[in-house]
Amino acid sequence: MTAPRTVVIIDDHGLFREGLHSILARDGALDVVGEGATSADATALVATLRPDVLLLDVEIPGAPAETTVRWVTRMHPGTAIVILTMHADRILEAQLKAAGAARYLQKTVASADLLSVMRTVQAARPVADATTESSARILTSRELEVLRMVALAYSNREIGLQLSLAEGTVKRHVSNIFTKLDATSRMGAVRHAVTLGLLG
Repeated sequence: MTAPRTVVIIDDHGLFREGLHSILARDGALDVVGEGATSADATALVATLRPDVLLLDVEIPGAPAETTVRWVTRMHPGTAIVILTMHADRILEAQLKAAGAARYLQKTVASADLLSVMRTVQAARPVADATTESSARILTSRELEVLRMVALAYSNREIGLQLSLAEGTVKRHVSNIFTKLDATSRMGAVRHAVTLGLLG
């Protein structure tokens, strides 16, 4: 017998999140293993639980949804990302799919259609951007990992725990990022990285 697909739900409206959990829990092919309300919750739960599917709202506290999608896609490419939002916005849909989201659904979707997507959706690959790829070469892959977590407001200690690095090692990576991006603060580094397209 095939094991149920594991799911993490991220939505900052508790009542709506409970409703989603109830709908998904009734399907034997799905297993809700975690819930959260913020972008930090999303990255922490995906890193810890490595779910098959992340069901993600767009308007949640913390980093922009596109940043969260790119982080999950890069760090945990086996997790399929399904966006569930109130907005019928084709530009936003295109941006999130380019970042790595597999599906973009409105919250008016019928429960049967949502369940069908959740049972079958597969992880997508982000659309490569030549400018981003070129700019990204100024940072090592580890520095990019650290930078993305800095953008999500993680402390050095939290980054170390997520990436299994000593806090001193994280500090050295952050220092290297500052030097390479000509930044004097974490916020400045993130702003410069956004300008270069390193964070989507």
